[in-house]
Amino acid sequence: YLPEEVKDYYLTNSKELELKFPVITYPQKCKTLNLAKTPFYEGLLKGIKGQYLIFEDGMVFNVRKHEGFNVTLSLQ
Repeated sequence: YLPEEVKDYYLTNSKELELKFPVITYPQKCKTLNLAKTPFYEGLLKGIKGQYLIFEDGMVFNVRKHEGFNVTLSLQ
């Protein structure tokens, strides 16, 4: 049973998507991205570890911390 507000996002005929994106290098010192303070960020994704997106410049984005935010990612 799904609440009415999420039914638009449920896909009945889709398969589970598995992303395999190994961490190439771990940053020496992490800087946490906070979307409330920095609403725009651009960087090169170097790896995904659990709920964290790790970028080339040492910036780390905690996906679960930003639950409820509308985030747009673009790939080039």
